[in-house]
Amino acid sequence: MNAPLLPPVVKSLVVARSVEEAFRLYTQDLGKWWPHATHSLGGEKVTDVVMECLPGGRIFERWRDGTERLWGTIVAWEAPHRVVHSWHVSTDPDHASEVELRFVALGSHRTRVTLEHRHWERMSGERAQAVRDNYNQGWQGVLIERFGTFAGKMEDA
Repeated sequence: MNAPLLPPVVKSLVVARSVEEAFRLYTQDLGKWWPHATHSLGGEKVTDVVMECLPGGRIFERWRDGTERLWGTIVAWEAPHRVVHSWHVSTDPDHASEVELRFVALGSHRTRVTLEHRHWERMSGERAQAVRDNYNQGWQGVLIERFGTFAGKMEDA
């Protein structure tokens, strides 16, 4: 039985970067700012987090021993304005949620980055609400704090 429809998690911030730079920092440089020690499957074993920057590309963590653990797959790639990917870091890929990031230029060196994490109904039962609540807190730390610091956050949007 599917969970009731839950609202998406939405987080937004403004960074002191061009839209192209902000997009590149989020996608190509994901492993440089992602807090893999605390937000990964392998914890201290993780050496990198990778986003393959093309439609169908994987998002995965790589461990010291070469093990790779899949987090999701790119379903839309519209550089430098939008990327959408499945998200199943600790769930069955058949019950994956979806993350969309939009990058909107507010000036030559000012970009609004908005993350929407949705499709909680794909998870089974009461677990969906708990997972959604966890990600609502998690994205605050990961996107707003970690990415924001890395990319030069100006303000929460």
